[in-house]
Amino acid sequence: MVELKSRERVMRALNHKEADRVPIDIGGMSNLTTLHRNSYKKLQKHFGQNDELVITSSLSQSVLPGEWVRKRFKADCYPLYITGPTKDQLNPNVDKDGARWYMDEWGVKWKCPVGGLYFDPMEPPLQDCTLEDIEKYAWPDPNDRSKLFGLKDKAKDLYENTDYALVMGGPLYGGIYVPCQYLLGYEEFFIKLLTEPEIVEAVMGKIVEYHIGQWNLILDEVGKYIQVVVLGDDLGTQNAPIMNPKVYREIIKPAQKKVANFIKSKADVKIIYHCDGSIREFLPDFVDIGFDAWNPIQVSAAGMDDTAYLKDKFGKDICFWGGSCDSQTVLSVKTPEDVREEVKRRVNDLAPGGGLVLSSIHNIQEDVPVENIIALYDAFYEFGSKIYK
Repeated sequence: MVELKSRERVMRALNHKEADRVPIDIGGMSNLTTLHRNSYKKLQKHFGQNDELVITSSLSQSVLPGEWVRKRFKADCYPLYITGPTKDQLNPNVDKDGARWYMDEWGVKWKCPVGGLYFDPMEPPLQDCTLEDIEKYAWPDPNDRSKLFGLKDKAKDLYENTDYALVMGGPLYGGIYVPCQYLLGYEEFFIKLLTEPEIVEAVMGKIVEYHIGQWNLILDEVGKYIQVVVLGDDLGTQNAPIMNPKVYREIIKPAQKKVANFIKSKADVKIIYHCDGSIREFLPDFVDIGFDAWNPIQVSAAGMDDTAYLKDKFGKDICFWGGSCDSQTVLSVKTPEDVREEVKRRVNDLAPGGGLVLSSIHNIQEDVPVENIIALYDAFYEFGSKIYK
């Protein structure tokens, strides 16, 4: 097969067709398939680069890789996003003990302890709320256009002057039910899910309203330029689903489907759904909702290691975006050769017939040796190029 342009290569994969090679994503999902800022600094140092760090998420401290990374490792995707850090998030308040914190537009306080790597939600503002409190709460405006400044020009320029597949990240980093946890509190969310589901549904209804309002604006601006959009919630722990699938199907799934249906009605795009953990039994639901691809395939979670089975069972109905190398027990602790062998195995399992985009399994964390980062990205191209020969 002749060499394809990146955009065509990615779209062939997402249409379950083989291409000249398996497409590669490094940072195309702006806060999910990139690197922690400290890992990126190690990569910069190794290659003698000094480009400015562009933080894409204050929560995960993820970065937008420089163009030199995409060229060096032959990446095929480029991110567009509206949920980047605000000035307050980039320059947070500092407590007397040195902990950093900021308040987001939803009224949630985020805090990073001294020596910490990430910000976590604190002091949930709706923890003890009633339905009346929810209606009176100062919700962000779904029709606020302020985050769209420059988005259309950026998307148009990338579409016309590069051949990258353009991946659009939406409001709340794509989350539909997870933001409920930030507002209600993590434990309180799960308690209310069983004891006061009407509270969860009311809060989630406001989030869905915000999603639809923002996606309406986004897709009016850039729908004709982008190829992929990102939604995401976490439905799994390391060992099992995070909730009873019956509860998910009754309360969470209808909200996700409403947002997905709206997006598909507005633009001809593919939807990637990000969901970590042990979530194999939810895959038929993802297909039913209309998600085109699933990220990241956390192979270290229970029931997720058999990628050959996942391909055989679900590969005709949903594409895989990720699944390249166990980030917990291989990438961070073993040798570059171990990393290469892991990538080779996953490519052989998931790539035949198309339907695979290679990326890291979530962001590359700061404990990953730079040699393993390079081995991972080089193996994407090496084995992704061989599989279709």
